[in-house]
Amino acid sequence: MNDIAISGIPKVEISDDKMSAYLIFEESETGEDVISLETVQKEIDISEINLETGQVEIEMPAIENALKNPAYGDRIIIARGIRPINGVDGIIEYRFETGGALTPKKNDKDEMDYKDLGLVKNIFTGTVIADITPETEGEDGIDVCGNAIKALPGKPPKYMVGQGTELDEEGLLITTTTDGNLAWHKDHFTVEEVMTIGEDVGPATGNVDFIGDVIIKGNVFEGFAVKSKKNILINGTVNNATIEADGNIEVKMGCVHSTLSAKGEIKIGFGEGCTLESGGDMISSNFISCDIVCKGSITAITGKGVAIGGKITAYKGMVFNSLGSAGYTKTNVTLGEAAILAKEKKELEIEEAGLNEKINQHVELANTLQAAKKMAGSLPKEREEMLSAAVRGRFQALNELKKIKKRIVIIDESFTDNTSLYVEVRKTVFPGVSVRIGEQRKKVESEWDRCRIAIDNTGEIEITPIATRPGG
Repeated sequence: MNDIAISGIPKVEISDDKMSAYLIFEESETGEDVISLETVQKEIDISEINLETGQVEIEMPAIENALKNPAYGDRIIIARGIRPINGVDGIIEYRFETGGALTPKKNDKDEMDYKDLGLVKNIFTGTVIADITPETEGEDGIDVCGNAIKALPGKPPKYMVGQGTELDEEGLLITTTTDGNLAWHKDHFTVEEVMTIGEDVGPATGNVDFIGDVIIKGNVFEGFAVKSKKNILINGTVNNATIEADGNIEVKMGCVHSTLSAKGEIKIGFGEGCTLESGGDMISSNFISCDIVCKGSITAITGKGVAIGGKITAYKGMVFNSLGSAGYTKTNVTLGEAAILAKEKKELEIEEAGLNEKINQHVELANTLQAAKKMAGSLPKEREEMLSAAVRGRFQALNELKKIKKRIVIIDESFTDNTSLYVEVRKTVFPGVSVRIGEQRKKVESEWDRCRIAIDNTGEIEITPIATRPGG
């Protein structure tokens, strides 16, 4: 621009915080002083403005505009410092709810399930439970005098890596290192491989469905369920509830009108009116009116050691103090896997007979319709459909029959020697007891003390006394 000169004196002022520099035109007392771009530049050069850092620049358009439109006393900003950008605090964001009261969850029907309160949070190894955003250092600033202004760094996020979790190498994720229950403890998550419930399982806890071991220090109330992919230990009683485990179940007190199912062993203080199924052995002091299927051995020899009423099935063997009752309570005992298979075989044979009858009916109908078609040359549409249905039904029945015969062959090949199986009664077995071993059955007609029930050399079920131990 052409040099503009006006009467006056240029002055440069620095703000108190040194973040701004101002150009001010003052009137000349003599009228001889001149304001021009050159005199303004000289004033800038002798001011505290520091341009050597390259970060602070003179705003030339502001100076040029002031020279074109001079106004004495106005403060024209011609340089600005750079304010620091403080760092941002780091944060941790959890992917799961932290704390809070137990509340009912919605089921598949979008209805509130008051037995699912979210007590258990099953989680698997390698699951990300938290995302971490680190703090930033911020960016330093500078004032117009060239002085650095330090930025305040952000605060690091506050978190704790609990048991069963770990921080990744980048420090950005917290993940689980084991399967278990994800539990919140004040300010951090842990993964519990064993879930311990220090109270009763009931309305306050809801149902329990856990992938690890479960320990319940109280009771399990009516209508509630406890399930585990491992083992379950209950210190109290189970009343009209459901207990399921892929491992073992132990109820130290006992069970009433409940259903227990374990792939491993079941051990209970007593059982009354229960449905019990185990893949391993079963132990109790009493079994009263229970429906039992045990793929191992059944033992009731502590306490009273009685088994009264119900249906009792064991694949390997049974030992009781007493079997049945003085009131001759009906008690059905089945021993050995063969007995189960024999029952299945009988049902299949009944089904086989029904299929054979059905096949004969299809064949008879098809033969009749085909004969009619041969004589007439054709059949009405509905008769043709009947013929097709008969032929199709015959083939379907033949396929079902083939599967049944194959299963019967497998069952026949699965029958094993039952002579090693026995029921041992150390005190008394009473009339009312019916014993089945394999395909053999026997009703106990009179009381027997200290006896063994087993298959004899003739293949029949025999009750024989057990020799009294010396001093017994």
